[in-house]
Amino acid sequence: MRHGSGQFSGVMAGVVGLLALPVAALAQPDPSGIDFVTIRAPGNAAWDGTGVDEPDPRAIGRGSVGYEYRMGRYEVTTSQWVEFFNAAYDRADAPLPHLFPPGFWGAAGTTPNNPGRQRWMVPSGNEMRPVGDISWRMAAMYCNWLHNGKSSDRAAFLSGAYDVSTFGYTGPGGDIFTDQSARSPGATYFIPTWDEWLKAAHYDPNKYGPNMGGWWNYSDSSNTAPVGGLPPSMGGTGEANYGYSAGAFTVPLGAYNVTSPWGLYDVAGATSEWTETIRTLPVGQRFRVADGSYWGSAPGFSLADRVDLAGAEYPSIPVYEFGFRVASVIPGVPTCAPLFALVAWLTVRKRGAIHDASVPRGVSVGGSRRHPQRLGGQ
Repeated sequence: MRHGSGQFSGVMAGVVGLLALPVAALAQPDPSGIDFVTIRAPGNAAWDGTGVDEPDPRAIGRGSVGYEYRMGRYEVTTSQWVEFFNAAYDRADAPLPHLFPPGFWGAAGTTPNNPGRQRWMVPSGNEMRPVGDISWRMAAMYCNWLHNGKSSDRAAFLSGAYDVSTFGYTGPGGDIFTDQSARSPGATYFIPTWDEWLKAAHYDPNKYGPNMGGWWNYSDSSNTAPVGGLPPSMGGTGEANYGYSAGAFTVPLGAYNVTSPWGLYDVAGATSEWTETIRTLPVGQRFRVADGSYWGSAPGFSLADRVDLAGAEYPSIPVYEFGFRVASVIPGVPTCAPLFALVAWLTVRKRGAIHDASVPRGVSVGGSRRHPQRLGGQ
């Protein structure tokens, strides 16, 4: 359906009106079991490209978010992913699509409740281990499950925040994904947009004094990249889990006493985190943006943590460096963020952002696992 400018203005007026509603805070833990941080300062200034030599122009003007929202203090943990995968895999009905058990997490196999299925448990001490091998589609299905109150119904995995029936590939080369572009209106848990992610990682509402916000080049409230390596608690001197390999996959989330301005741990290191935002090549191929350095990466990969630089990949790709951090609406204001997400999606489509990376080899469709050549552009 096409909307005239008057209708679009009416939608925007409704959005502005919703922003004036009071925010209801929850005293009890979130029902998802996720520890959320509220990202405030709605209408913050976008990153203007200053402070970085030869900034990537695609990041200039990004990072402004006109509403409050929440971000997970940590990336998804082994405990959280085990709960999800047991619900998805240890079932009496047919296996769910697009899900592949990760090879990089802290779980161990155990006896399933349903013959022929799979189940996992978390050895003591591994509860906070990060999880790799997460494709964008798997992250979307996890958000669906949270949105539906962790219901065991099959439908709870397939719709809510994202419509799984849209997941696929098309085009002459079978490499243009058809996945729903942005979260559904009313979604309560979702994959953050790149703007939401950038703000939570790099924007400091008090950088220059109380309520005088500004941007840091890196996610540790600094213009200097954090040092990669094992944390002091494990005998190292590192500030983030990247740039080395020995022991990198065993470091628990939160092991470094380093956070973003909002209190998010492991924004640098652990996994490179998926966002909802799409980048498009001139030939029409589309990719989901992922940001941040990752465990087991080459020394010097802190460049991936700079405010203006990010990578992108097909949404079906599950490899060890990809994970994510859940975002959520503010309880009591369930509609603001999804409406702004719709506006953001329309804006992204209008911008037609271009990704200059090489195309991964070996495209497949229908949720089949692929072994990719990682996109450049970090």
